[in-house]
Amino acid sequence: MTKPQVRVTLLESFRRYISGEYAYVDEQSVIDNITKKFEGNDYTRIGTAFHSIVETGKPICEVVPEGERHFTYYNKDRTEHVPCGRKFVYDGGEAILDIPQCKIALEYRNEHIKAFHEVREYKDFGRAIVTGCADMIDGVEIRDIKTKYSTVSADDYINSCQWKYYLELFGADTFHFDLFVFEGYNKDKHKGDVRGLQLSRIDPPITCYRYPQMENDNKALLDDFMEWVEYRNLLSYLPKVETYG
Repeated sequence: MTKPQVRVTLLESFRRYISGEYAYVDEQSVIDNITKKFEGNDYTRIGTAFHSIVETGKPICEVVPEGERHFTYYNKDRTEHVPCGRKFVYDGGEAILDIPQCKIALEYRNEHIKAFHEVREYKDFGRAIVTGCADMIDGVEIRDIKTKYSTVSADDYINSCQWKYYLELFGADTFHFDLFVFEGYNKDKHKGDVRGLQLSRIDPPITCYRYPQMENDNKALLDDFMEWVEYRNLLSYLPKVETYG
């Protein structure tokens, strides 16, 4: 038989919508996450570049010489110097990091040199198969890397369902959010080129732990999601997977 498959990232999008705490997450945005193919943007390309350094230590990239950044400030054309760096190409666009930023990713990689990267797991919850991909499994702990571009709110991570599902999927007890902030990032000015920005690591990481009612909370959120999906006639958009036994 087949069952629908649900990504943890989709459940987190739904959770943010029903919580009402995020003005930028409405019902239509969740529907779009289900029905539309995701296309990369500057945020995701920068994050993917950082992840690729952590994961491989030797990602595919090319040298970019120092030069000038051109931008508009208060309706006037401006230029500023940018150092040399490395260019990464993903999803039809590019991300450019400078050498100090790349070194921060390499230092983080070396702290967890024996970790397993990009590990995907699945679990049958009855109504659906839930799946998630852990950035890193280091010993018995899960680590998730987030590149950020504005002020960090710990509540965004503590209240998320990602760590709860991941702890259940992987049978772990401890989950760390490792956050790296590009200070002073401006989307219109920098786009995918973050050279020259201070990359700050939030220390200590945001750490979350398994608790007694966690599995019940996970099941309840999934049930709410599946009922909403069926009510909105979106079930056909979820991928189907074969189940056995």
